[in-house]
Amino acid sequence: SRDLDPAHLPNISSSSFVYVINAAAYVPYYAVGRLAGEFASPDDVPEPAMLAMGVGTIARPTVFLLGRLVTTLFSAANVIVVFLIGRKLFGRASIGLLAAVMLAVSPTAVAHSRYVTPDTYVTFFVSLAFLGAAHIYRDGRLAGYILTGAALSCAASSKISGVLVVLPWLTACIYRHGLKGLIHRHVFAAIVAAGLAFVVTTPYIFGNAQTVINDILFEGRHYASGHAGMEGDSLAWYLNLMWLTSGVIYGLGAAEIGRGIFSRSRETLLLAVFPVAYFVFIASFPVRNDRTFLPMAPFLFLLAAAFLAHGYDWARASRRAIVRQGSAPILVGLFIASLIQPASVTVAEAVRLTTLDSRETARVWIDTHLPAGARIAVESYAPYVDPTRYTVQGFGRLIDHDPAWYVAQDFDYLIFSQGMFGRFYREPAKYPIEFSRYEELFARFEAVATFTDGGYEVRIVQTPAAP
Repeated sequence: SRDLDPAHLPNISSSSFVYVINAAAYVPYYAVGRLAGEFASPDDVPEPAMLAMGVGTIARPTVFLLGRLVTTLFSAANVIVVFLIGRKLFGRASIGLLAAVMLAVSPTAVAHSRYVTPDTYVTFFVSLAFLGAAHIYRDGRLAGYILTGAALSCAASSKISGVLVVLPWLTACIYRHGLKGLIHRHVFAAIVAAGLAFVVTTPYIFGNAQTVINDILFEGRHYASGHAGMEGDSLAWYLNLMWLTSGVIYGLGAAEIGRGIFSRSRETLLLAVFPVAYFVFIASFPVRNDRTFLPMAPFLFLLAAAFLAHGYDWARASRRAIVRQGSAPILVGLFIASLIQPASVTVAEAVRLTTLDSRETARVWIDTHLPAGARIAVESYAPYVDPTRYTVQGFGRLIDHDPAWYVAQDFDYLIFSQGMFGRFYREPAKYPIEFSRYEELFARFEAVATFTDGGYEVRIVQTPAAP
């Protein structure tokens, strides 16, 4: 938060607005701390001490908690935005309310509301931009154009993939005024709003344009080249994610897209433009994960809610009394059934997070059983090892060096983490080289302790030179 210049923060330019928002949040945090006598200067706000990816500590946990709180607030605000979209686009508060409830219990949305990452931010601003598009479609007022333009830039500044929300904006303009809607005078006001918002949300853009471009290209190459444990069969993987987290809801959303095409419903088609285009886009990359999927989820929830509402309308208009009388309890039951799966997954994940796992039990064991001064190597997502008590060196993966290297470097102990080696052991056929290297390390060195608490495995081995 002290330096927002992307030249000093490598590979973050494609999500720079996240840093701007968090920097703004830490201003009152610092002000309160200074009034309380805790801080004399911004340098007194501690930074995390990291040994490796996912292995660190911080002197003041409130620094992390504040960042996570900001993300949570954006996630909660998105529930409101989704409600407003349903009410505005379809003219029915019930659709907005149903979709908002679905979003509130979504495992993917709830999980990423805990992290200081750009995914919840881009999801919020994509939804906000679509709210503006709904206003353009419904009444064509200037405010809708300005909202869409500003929110679109905020989405792109949060994560570059958010720029795809331009598609429903253009569609709304065409629905409102025909092809002439693309050159309507309000469109130019939206472009100005987008430009101003981009400058505000992406500081130093003019002084570091090449850095921004390079960082965007870096992320593009990353998603195109692969990421261990998060690559391959993207289409099948995303479909499986949908089935395992909110299968009924996403099925209803797909059914509404089909209904909208058949009935030529402009509201449904406008709502479907972004998730369809976005899904095709992300499924074309080998790298896949749930956070990348997140921005399209609110749209599918709105589509699912619309399908239930339209189903109710169809049933109520039926000439058959049994259909009219039985429609309400059936649709209510379907809605409740659609919530059972995501709510149960969300609750199970919350319970898991409150369960002690091996990263903590192993940390305590290390402090009490390994001799002070020992030279220890840890890989990403391993337990934290106190560097004031031990000589610690962090690595991305411990397989980046062979057994002889660790012996030559006088390491006494190596600490392995399921968060790293587990991704290769889940798919050994896909990662035969990485799998064999881990097997070599485990076979070469003596196992000292293995922990599996909370379903998370940590392995500690010692080298021949260990005391």
